[in-house]
Parts: sequence; C-alpha cells; structure tokens
Amino acid sequence: MASSVVSGEGSGFIERVVSRLNSYRVSIEGVGSVRFVDRWGEVKAILDPGFKVVLGGMVTVLYGPKGCGKTSLFRALHDVVKSVGGDVDVLIVSGGREAWEVERLYTPPSLVGVVREASRFLGFEVSSTGEVRGFLDVAKIVSTIVGYIASMLREARRVLIVVDEVKADSGERLSELRGWLESFSNTLLWDNQRYMERGGRVAVIALTSDALVSKLRYKVGPKVVWSLMWNLGHEAMVELAGELELQEDPGILWRLTGGNPRALITIKRRGLERWIQEEILDSTWRTLREAMRRRGESIWESLEKAVEDLDEADVELQELMLENNIAIYIAGSDRISRVPDEKWVRRRYAYQIPAYYHTLMVISTKRTLEITPQDVIKEVE
Repeated sequence: MASSVVSGEGSGFIERVVSRLNSYRVSIEGVGSVRFVDRWGEVKAILDPGFKVVLGGMVTVLYGPKGCGKTSLFRALHDVVKSVGGDVDVLIVSGGREAWEVERLYTPPSLVGVVREASRFLGFEVSSTGEVRGFLDVAKIVSTIVGYIASMLREARRVLIVVDEVKADSGERLSELRGWLESFSNTLLWDNQRYMERGGRVAVIALTSDALVSKLRYKVGPKVVWSLMWNLGHEAMVELAGELELQEDPGILWRLTGGNPRALITIKRRGLERWIQEEILDSTWRTLREAMRRRGESIWESLEKAVEDLDEADVELQELMLENNIAIYIAGSDRISRVPDEKWVRRRYAYQIPAYYHTLMVISTKRTLEITPQDVIKEVE
C-alpha cells in the first residue's frame, strides 16, 4: 500500500504552516498586495496523511473551476513550508502557455542539487529566479527529477512535486495526459519504493482547470487519486472582497462569482459589468451559438432543462458546457473543499461559477442571446 507523503510531525507541523499562512501576502498585478484568504481545510487535506489525498508513489489529479486558487495555494505552500522547516518539500513545475511546456521551477533548498543534476542530464538551464531555458517538456523534467530523488537524495524528505497548469482542453491534449498518467504512475510507484528504503517519500500532484479531465477518470481509473478543489466559501469570499476593497454588495458578488478568487480580482480590475460581458456573456454566447448550429430551435427546451437541473440536461449540451468550462463534473472525486449547497450545484455536475447559471436563466426566459450585463445583475438582485 502506498505511504503518505507528509511529515511525521503531524498536526503540529500543519498548525505551524497554517499560522504562517495567516500572515502570508499575495502580490496581484494591477491590484497590489492582499492577505492570503482561508484555505485551511485544503491545507489540512493536502498535508494530513489521514485524508489520503496525497500519497507517496502516486499521482493526484487535483481539478476544479478555473480561477478557484489552485496555483495560489501551492505557491503559498511552497514558500511557507520552506520557511517552517521540517522534512517536507514542495517543488512546483510551472507550465507555460502551451501544453507540456515548462516555464519555471520553484525549487526548495534541499532539492537544488537534484534539479541541477536533472538539468545537466536533460540539457536545460534554470535561472536564479527559476526560469527554465532550453528545454520545455513537462513529462521528461518531472520523471527525471523523481528518478534523481530516488537515486541520489540521501536525506529522508517528504517531497511533493506539483505540476501546475496541466492542459486537457482538447482531444489531443486529453490523449497526451492519459498517456502520461498511465506510464508515469508506474514509474513513480517504482521510484518511490526505492526512495522509501532511505525513509523518504515522493508524490506528484497535477493541477488542472479543464473540465474535460473528467473523461479520463474511467480510462485511467485507480492508477491516480482524483481530487476536487472548489471556490472560496461565502465568509472567505467576503473577506477577500474586503481585501480587494470591492464596493459591490457582497450578496450580489456571491450570487455571481460563487467565491471564485479570479472572478473577484477581475471585477476589481475591470468593473462588474465589464467582467460579466467579457468573461460570462461572450463565453455563453459562443457556446449556445454552437448548440443552435447543431440543434436548431430545440435548443430552447434543452436550455430550460439545463437551468432546471444540470444533471438532467441533454448530454450534447452538457458536453459543450464542459468543453467551454461553463460546467464541471464533480461526482466521484475526493473533495478537499466544501462545495456549497446552492441551486447551481447539483449532484454530478455544477456550474463553475453561478454567473453562468443566472445568465442561462435570463437567456432561457427571454429566448434570446441578446442580453446585457444589467439583465444578469437584475436577475441576482
């Protein structure tokens, strides 16, 4: 049975991490510095062996709505775990704009030697800021680093390698991700067993926002751990809105963003109505135009079903919503976040943020795509 990747320091270690996170600040371009907002439940799920979300020798696929804060959480953990000390390391392999492209490595001090050896072997360079130059393949970088940990790292560390921005937004990308998960999961299990002989553990967690990743669950199955992270809860959303100094009514913000941090930040940068137009209406319009091309006037009946209960929506419309990251499949995964009991969240499917739900409700009622941000705001007031 795979062993956990967290330190034997247990709850005391987790408490020290949470204490540091309480004062951790995040710099947001165009906004400024804000205090990191409540993710203590997620931190415990990741670091506490009792939750079995992160296991030595296994890959965890952690997915969730776009902008729910996966990258921010692990970058904060990288910094805080490093400052707390102990035997836990968080190494982040940050992806670029293209699938499988590595842009930057966030390397803890104890793994600098390992990364240096891997870079020499593969022929890439890492700048002082972690920027990767000369080699871009995620799969080879991760597997090589894991191999060097298993063969040369003498300390008994608990290593978590986080692969950020794994893209699965097309059939080709899904096939690439499936191939990597199936082949690398066996390699990781073997390398972890070798490293366990020296008392260490190594695990990998792949972060993705692409809802199509749900299609992999029944093909890859138990070779990996499947986990779901969600947007901020209501109280944490109010706290972040205060940090951002948003002037909008918190109730309206909740009914539109559902606590999605990126949505709140974009509202701060652009304003509420512009966010609705550019991020919600335009995406919904493209999705429904494609649905109309396929289904014609019958789309209105399908849309009414999707608004009433997304679980019971026509499969073709569900697929389009998944492809365009309007909806997300939430069944059958370990949840490291509390998913709200709201009408835009069903048992198997949910809208990534409630603004999509309310937009579709307005469109369904008016039977036209020609709606405005004001129409959506009026719906939630």
